Amino acid sequence: MRLTKYTWVLLVGALIFAACGPKKATKQTLAQLEECNKALESAEARKTELVSKINSLSGDIEAKKSKIASLQSERDSLSYWLHEVLEKGY
Repeated sequence: MRLTKYTWVLLVGALIFAACGPKKATKQTLAQLEECNKALESAEARKTELVSKINSLSGDIEAKKSKIASLQSERDSLSYWLHEVLEKGY
């Protein structure tokens, strides 16, 4: 009887060890992993490109806002000048 219990314990232990042991990756899994890595690299490159484009466009927006402010100032000055000319009757 002792030998049987001992055999069962060894058998169960071997099954647990085999089930928890390291697994090999299949070729399909490795191919999917490689494909995912390529997609990640592509996405990171695209992100970097888009971030630089956003920064460039933000700079353009600031330059155009500055130009608008300058033109509005010029318009107000010319409007004032025109109003003064018309009041004096030239």
